[in-house]
Amino acid sequence: METPFARFVFEALVDIAPAVVQGETASGVRRFIPITGGRLEGPELSGEVLPGGADWQTLRPDGCTEIEAIYAIRADDGAVVAVRNRGLVAPVEGGTPYVRTVAQFEAPKGPHDWLNRAIFVGTLSVANAERTVVRVRIFQLD
Repeated sequence: METPFARFVFEALVDIAPAVVQGETASGVRRFIPITGGRLEGPELSGEVLPGGADWQTLRPDGCTEIEAIYAIRADDGAVVAVRNRGLVAPVEGGTPYVRTVAQFEAPKGPHDWLNRAIFVGTLSVANAERTVVRVRIFQLD
């Protein structure tokens, strides 16, 4: 059996606004965090995070948070790529929370359409003390 290898694609520093709480739902407490911009750099893709997206979150009764960020990036060559990044934040007793995502891209035909034909995983972390920037690191599974 072949073991997948994760190849670094890019790191994004994503600017966010304060959370907007929807409230209690059948699945848990729902909120969303507006995405207001940002920048991504990497060996495989560089560009800007476009404003207008959001990270929808469900705070489950078991203490875990399901996340689903939907936004767009504009590559340095001008191509616009849609991003849907789903994940899980799970508390770890006495440690840093477990945070992993699976990103799906929808790129136009051309130099970035390789993004449509691969599986990508990622990590998330807070990038500054004010909690207004999130660091997203994306890896392609080979």
